[in-house]
Amino acid sequence: MASQLNNLILIKSFLIGICFGSFFNVVIYRLPLELSIVRPRSFCPKCKSRISWRENIPLLSWLIQKGKCRNCENKISISYPIIEFLTGVFFVILNFSSQQIHSSITNEIFRNIFSWIFFSIIFLISLIDINHFWIPQKLINYGFLFGFINLILVKFIVGNSNLYDLIRAFATIIVSYLFFELIRKIAKYIFKKEALGQGDSKLISMISLWLGPVGILLSVGISYIFAAIFVIFGLSMNILRRNQFIPFAPFLAIGALMVWFFGNDQIILSIYGKLI
Repeated sequence: MASQLNNLILIKSFLIGICFGSFFNVVIYRLPLELSIVRPRSFCPKCKSRISWRENIPLLSWLIQKGKCRNCENKISISYPIIEFLTGVFFVILNFSSQQIHSSITNEIFRNIFSWIFFSIIFLISLIDINHFWIPQKLINYGFLFGFINLILVKFIVGNSNLYDLIRAFATIIVSYLFFELIRKIAKYIFKKEALGQGDSKLISMISLWLGPVGILLSVGISYIFAAIFVIFGLSMNILRRNQFIPFAPFLAIGALMVWFFGNDQIILSIYGKLI
């Protein structure tokens, strides 16, 4: 009975995830164009015809229509179902994150909400940064808003936190931003050009609210490791060119999600063999 209940929760998580993934496709397309993400209804980016609800069922509509618009028969990018599928998969995976295991909140869906929100914001930022080399301030603002709500609900209402934790959260936000801004300016001075974007500093500051001082240090460290591996592999395979600009938000997202999923203690244990 318990296993059936768990399977039902995972299925619900996947279905919720692919629905959100469908909405993410709208945000990724419209936000860089400064279009409303609410109105008008979904439309084909090629012929601008409105998409009916039958053509807007996550994953299924793309498969049924064989990846083509019913009106103009232009190809619909495979990125649409991929984003829907990945969102569904991550919504399932986040059921097992360290944040859920150590949470004192008993309701399964409520426990998952903030994990899903955190993932959604940094996932959207990453995809937009990959496509446009731009980190939207609106998404950063939402990250701060929900980060503070998470801090207040989980740590102050459910947990045993006090005013010191709130002060520490604000200090972590400010220090993270200023420290990364310093690195950005030093890099600009050394390389005589922008090596990092100011949006990356804001993103790190926002992530620090969710992960805390230790978590953000681990997250940034992991991000640089993955970025270095990507650059070395890309250059060796001639996929990347020297001095090519690379979006850093996806690597920050990888680091942040790893820390969120495994937790500070587990990552420190895997590095040092003991807690420090």
